[in-house]
Amino acid sequence: MENLSWRYSNAPGRWAGFGPYYAMFPVNFARKVVESLTPLGGSVLDPFCGRGTAPFVAQATGRISLGIDRNPVAWVFSKVKTTPEPRQDLLLNRLCELKHDMQPEDSIPENEFQEWAWSDKVLGFLNSARRNLDWQLNTTDRTLMGFILVSLHAKLGDGISNQMQKARAVGPSYAVRWWKSRNLHPPQLDPFEYIQNRINWRYRHGIINHNHKAEILLGDSAKILSRYKKRKFDLVFTSPPYFSITDYRQDSWIRLWLLNEGPSLPDWKKDSQVSKRDSYAKLLANVFSAIKRLLQTNGLVWVRTDAREFTRETTQEIIRSLWPRRHVYLRYDLPKKNTQTAHFGNPYSKSGEVDFLIPGRKPLPCFLSDWQRL
Repeated sequence: MENLSWRYSNAPGRWAGFGPYYAMFPVNFARKVVESLTPLGGSVLDPFCGRGTAPFVAQATGRISLGIDRNPVAWVFSKVKTTPEPRQDLLLNRLCELKHDMQPEDSIPENEFQEWAWSDKVLGFLNSARRNLDWQLNTTDRTLMGFILVSLHAKLGDGISNQMQKARAVGPSYAVRWWKSRNLHPPQLDPFEYIQNRINWRYRHGIINHNHKAEILLGDSAKILSRYKKRKFDLVFTSPPYFSITDYRQDSWIRLWLLNEGPSLPDWKKDSQVSKRDSYAKLLANVFSAIKRLLQTNGLVWVRTDAREFTRETTQEIIRSLWPRRHVYLRYDLPKKNTQTAHFGNPYSKSGEVDFLIPGRKPLPCFLSDWQRL
């Protein structure tokens, strides 16, 4: 098969980075794992797929895949990246319809955050999109919503908002104080022209080949996998949520508002599945128990998680209990720069990520020489 370059000069390169998201696989890392450990036409499962890097890489390199995530924002990014609207003209026509359906009340902010985050014209466009786009059922609407989600908040000049982070949503009170102290107002731009330009750039080299299907499902992975009967998988390649590091509702609250999946201001309720030790361990145990049933006899499991003691040891204990007769390998991936764990004050000597690998019975590639056997 053609050796894909993953550059902006071809379709895979244009679509690989679609969807800013916190805690995601680097594309080159995902590609190395998928291409090294699965055959052409093989199958890949990621039950915590985030913005869909693993399913996308599998699809673009000639594999079939299943990705699951319970965050609607992640689901939209993954679906759009793997199965976007193939006709660019339909997407641009739908964008024009949003413009024509804008109502005067769409530009009225609900709160001070909206007043400072977006210009009146941009806010009107966002509310028109919220009212009109059926992102759950319609491919064209979902693709357009994906483009809007990407640009919803970012650094000035890199989106349609006032100065904000791109991957994670900011706290509204802090953001308003920060903008006011610097007299920093939202950019006065045409959101329709901006999104149109983003669409034209992304589609310049078309979309990736869909001969190898990437199935993306929204919901609880343990429940979905317990009922899944379509196939078994050659590789489980995933990165579960890190314990008490991130919370998808907090990190995505602005984008969830755009999807009508959350309020216009966050409620800051902690996700108990990732903030309490017992529920976190139960989450991992339930998902990996379901995974075991869907793994091919000679299938492999690759899990990337953070290297803090509780997350690492909980993951290791669950893996060892489910696959007691298999060898388990471990490798620390030490960062060259600050990672998400370091940003949150990781107190352990092993910072960054840790990989667990459970191989099948066949010989493994030589790049596994730097792993230690548990």
